[in-house]
Amino acid sequence: MFKKLMVILLLITCFFLLFQWDVKQGYKKYTKAHPYTETTAYTGKLTMFPEGSKLYTSLLTDMKQAESYIYLQFFIFRDDPISMKFIELLKEKAKHGVDVKFSVDRFGGKDISSSLIKEMEENGIEFAFSRPLQFPHLFYSLNHRNHRKLVAIDGHTSYIGGFNIGEEYLGNNEKLGYWRDYHLRIQGNGTYEIEKQFLKDWGEDTGATKNPHSLNKTASSNNQSAYQLVFATGETLENQVLELIKQAKKELIIATPYFIPNDTIMDAFEDAKERGVTITLIVPDTTDAWFTKPPSYPKTKELFNEGATVYLYTKGFFHGKVMIIDDKVANVSTANWDPRSFYLNDEASCLVYDQRFIEQVKKELKQDMKDSRKLTREIIDDIPIWEKSLVNTPEWIYYYF
Repeated sequence: MFKKLMVILLLITCFFLLFQWDVKQGYKKYTKAHPYTETTAYTGKLTMFPEGSKLYTSLLTDMKQAESYIYLQFFIFRDDPISMKFIELLKEKAKHGVDVKFSVDRFGGKDISSSLIKEMEENGIEFAFSRPLQFPHLFYSLNHRNHRKLVAIDGHTSYIGGFNIGEEYLGNNEKLGYWRDYHLRIQGNGTYEIEKQFLKDWGEDTGATKNPHSLNKTASSNNQSAYQLVFATGETLENQVLELIKQAKKELIIATPYFIPNDTIMDAFEDAKERGVTITLIVPDTTDAWFTKPPSYPKTKELFNEGATVYLYTKGFFHGKVMIIDDKVANVSTANWDPRSFYLNDEASCLVYDQRFIEQVKKELKQDMKDSRKLTREIIDDIPIWEKSLVNTPEWIYYYF
């Protein structure tokens, strides 16, 4: 019996060593071929959507008006009423000659059946699952997900942010309730960059190559903002976040659904506090992924002990991914503050430099603070014992949450 247990233990150990090795090798190969991309600065009209109903109304309206093409990529797409509303519109546009390309992450799109795919293709929609399993680095491809949420329409309108497509994003999930998130609509030439990244991902997932369209229209509104787009996989995204923290002279506001930064980032926070920077963190009080909370407790507690103000969002579920630096830069992103986003996922961000727009974002974040409770010593002490027991989970496991 003892020998059998030892053999089983040895096999499990070998499996995890092989798993880790494969992920590291696959990561090195992929990131070498996919360097960090920061676009030139653009100006355009930016619109922020912190609620799913308003975002979906805007997106559906823009899709209805499309004349040439609609490209969509989401991490999650459900098989529910609102999702089918999107599918029906895409089918209608494809029938009228609009080039429709629709991509969903292979794991986030698990609700999409083969019959639905067949129905889409029969109606002219080109569909693909992004980031399929691949050899030789099977375990890396299993964990490497396309977490970007990108939409490009007719060369002049695009979307990027935290929302996916499903009823829960409208607040129709009984457990999570009201869903709070942050998503950007961009009008102007920067849409070209989102389209280009979509087509690059599409080509890698399908083998079909296509150059970005020449359609590039400036936003008609005078109310324009300066911004840059960032596309990254791996630690280059973490390096960007570190640079933003180091730029702060007065204030940092971070909003994220999952807060598991590494020691390097925590050291950067400590340095910022020593420079006199005030730090505010907004995280959900109730999560949609319970396993992310125990490893986040030590990080949140450390930040709290250093004098940061931590808000626990209580109105529903908070899924926004925003960072504001000194009212000079707002980072609206698809990336969470966890190892999966910083090392394994494909992510995208929009860096906004317009103070008027940043004030709008800050106003929304202040409302989120009102809809939260402040973290206190008593709350920390009252963490359930079963969650405390998981606090010391080995750090390498965080990468696969």
